[in-house]
Amino acid sequence: MGVFDNYFPLGLGTSRLPISGPNDTGGIDRSIDLILNALDAGINYIDTSYTYAAGMAFTALKPAFAATRKPYGVTLKVMHDMDKTSDETRRMAEFQLKALGIDKAAFFVCWNILSYDSFLAIINKGGIYDGALKLKSEGLVGHICCSLHATQADNIKIIESGMFEGATISHSLLNAAQSAPVLDAAFRNNVEVAVMNPLGGGIIPENAGFFDFACGHNEGTITAALRFAMAHPSVKIILSGISNKNELDENIRAVMHPGPELPASRLARVEQSIREIKGFCVNCHYCDGCPAKIPVAELMNKRNTLLFSAGGAYNRHDPEIVRNIRLFQSHTSVGAADWFPESPENPCTRCGKCEKKCTQKLEIMDAIKDTFRRAEVSGFSLQSHKARLEELLADRNYRRVGLYPNGGFANKIMGLYKQFFGEPAFEWIQFNSDPKMWGQSSGGLFIYAPDKIGELKPDLIIVCTYKYDKEIYEDLRSYEDNGVKIVKLHKMTDVPWVF
Repeated sequence: MGVFDNYFPLGLGTSRLPISGPNDTGGIDRSIDLILNALDAGINYIDTSYTYAAGMAFTALKPAFAATRKPYGVTLKVMHDMDKTSDETRRMAEFQLKALGIDKAAFFVCWNILSYDSFLAIINKGGIYDGALKLKSEGLVGHICCSLHATQADNIKIIESGMFEGATISHSLLNAAQSAPVLDAAFRNNVEVAVMNPLGGGIIPENAGFFDFACGHNEGTITAALRFAMAHPSVKIILSGISNKNELDENIRAVMHPGPELPASRLARVEQSIREIKGFCVNCHYCDGCPAKIPVAELMNKRNTLLFSAGGAYNRHDPEIVRNIRLFQSHTSVGAADWFPESPENPCTRCGKCEKKCTQKLEIMDAIKDTFRRAEVSGFSLQSHKARLEELLADRNYRRVGLYPNGGFANKIMGLYKQFFGEPAFEWIQFNSDPKMWGQSSGGLFIYAPDKIGELKPDLIIVCTYKYDKEIYEDLRSYEDNGVKIVKLHKMTDVPWVF
């Protein structure tokens, strides 16, 4: 019996629910209706996290769950960067159950595994996996799964470990050359797959004409892309982030009526067409073995995103910033999160070995040079992050530094500061505008409501989110009248420190 048996093949992704923040009551109401529409249509796999939809996904899901009698399975997610021990895993799981208004969840997800080393830390004695096993033995969760964001080789090793019943994997027309071997490994090892980003994070619908090759008879590009993502035999669910009823209906039609083409025929036809795209890296890896240790294949595959129109991403609309976001974010290329340069200085010696081996005749040396240039202007390197923290925090004689909001960005800041400069002489304080987070802890620190800023009097507050940094910065500026300095972590041209 498979982990995703009896689940509708379309899962509801809640990261794109139309909510801008805690005060968006209209968006919350629209999202509740959208969730109920999805449940009524038979969708019963709900992929969520307490960070999704501006941190408000749970706020919409809780009343929707209370209002329905339809069956559903929901994900609880715990990420190693934020919670490390079995006890911390239980605390986070119980917090999520309470916030969702449910007694148990169908799926526990070891979330956002970025490398095989991260996986080993998760399964270490007394760690997250042990905590998940205890929750499962008590009936609080049904199945232990994972979401994979590591390199192709690491993802395959994690799947072959036999530790997980199901896996969430990025797979689309955009990254099929890299993701297909991972899906093959899942099929061989009886690990069922839920596909994330089947539309390439929005790139595919924004560039429908480019992906016409995927379309079968009387198919639109979105329908063809979803059907392609479903065609691999390991895939049981495709996750689609829904923001309105039209998107929901279109996606349901695509999975309910898969068309006359057999899945194996679709895979063969589309994968051959991908190999024939001019200027497109097909991930053959013939360019491996760079003398300067540059991961050429990974970088060239990531650069496929630069072939497409920019659109918008993370509330950014400047074309160059959006292109850089898409170039460096993880979901457009399996293993993209694994490449994070120490320095933006290009180590390429232009020996030309990679270009001589490239089956697509790509201008790899120039592409590598451009990739490092983009890393420099985007602040996408360890050196750039160190310089930014030094600029904001080093030798400032601060007593208290606030991080707003808590979460992955805040934990990244604290971890990097300790790595670069040692233990701080000041106290970290975390804030969040979401009431369900107040009184919780993250990264070992208590989470305060914004109205505690005046009482706690931090010398500095770093607005550390990316998507909503402008809005939060404007909301907090009034505290500068009381001597609290407000700054944004990210510079204007930066890509996110955490994707």
